[in-house]
Amino acid sequence: MKKYDYIIIGQGIAGTSLAYLLLKNKKNILVMDAPNTTSASEIAAGMFNPVVFKRLVKSWKADEFLPFAKKFFSEAEILLGEKIFFEKPIVKLFSEEQEKTLWQKKQSTEIGMYLSDISEKLFFPEHIENPLGYAEVKHSGNVDISLFLKLFREKLITENIFLSEKMEYDLLKISDEKCEYKNVCAKKIIFCEGSKSTENPYFNWLPFKLTKGELLTVRIKNFNTEKIVNKGVFILPIGNELFKVGATYEWNDLTEIQTEKGKNELIQKFEKIIKIPYIIVNHQAGIRPTVLDRRPFIGTHPKHPQLSIFNGMGTKGALMAPFFAQHFIEHLEHGNPLDSEVDIARFPL
Repeated sequence: MKKYDYIIIGQGIAGTSLAYLLLKNKKNILVMDAPNTTSASEIAAGMFNPVVFKRLVKSWKADEFLPFAKKFFSEAEILLGEKIFFEKPIVKLFSEEQEKTLWQKKQSTEIGMYLSDISEKLFFPEHIENPLGYAEVKHSGNVDISLFLKLFREKLITENIFLSEKMEYDLLKISDEKCEYKNVCAKKIIFCEGSKSTENPYFNWLPFKLTKGELLTVRIKNFNTEKIVNKGVFILPIGNELFKVGATYEWNDLTEIQTEKGKNELIQKFEKIIKIPYIIVNHQAGIRPTVLDRRPFIGTHPKHPQLSIFNGMGTKGALMAPFFAQHFIEHLEHGNPLDSEVDIARFPL
């Protein structure tokens, strides 16, 4: 029977970040992921934004997440040999004068380091509708999560530590010292299954509040910007005249099927901004592993210490997963306490 330190179930952004750092720490791991499935991570825009536009406040722990994510993905680029981390300003198009007044007020507060001065000029006026001007969020951008996951999976396969298989929970055997599953065993199994955790009999008691998101990929000719545009929806340049437009939030229909409702919602918001022709080239949908209190689920099962969960990054996986992967490893390996805001102990079984 093949023995490992950790078996990681799921290779979305959470599982991949954890696997990457465990390998960096010289741990013997196996990653298992169900074949022919698409995780929310793989279709996500992978944006990182230190600002919450609705209240114009700093995103939770942004000052800690951002530098760690930048270092993490910069190192991953060297290992994987591809560019995956892109720093891009977010152009916030103003909808009303009150937004501009609030922006100016907030520039003198702690969030000011992320806010540019307001520009009264128009941003690409022949392409974009923005009569009230704009400002920019600094230290923002996106991660090509799909490419990151693909390249890392190839590395795992090359090193013979990837198993393309859906876990059958009833075949899991738990003893005091280890977990066994078919012909492999480990000191600990860590479940990083995204929205599929609601089907996991060991962790389905946690209060997930899953959210469906839909996203369009469009082609816009002669719109030569490297900046992300935001007003109702985001418009994210991904190269070759292609842009991702998103995203919707749906709490009732939790199928992974694209809908005309979602598509039409995105088109209506997008066409309030764009003034030139475009072509829709793709329409995707995924289920985000969002959580009732908007904080991740990290920790060890209260009755089965051999089982852990690392999940619930929601819409901010690109920003949070690397930081909390390191945080969790320090807990697992050295006994460092978990942040009480993310520890699953906050929801007693």
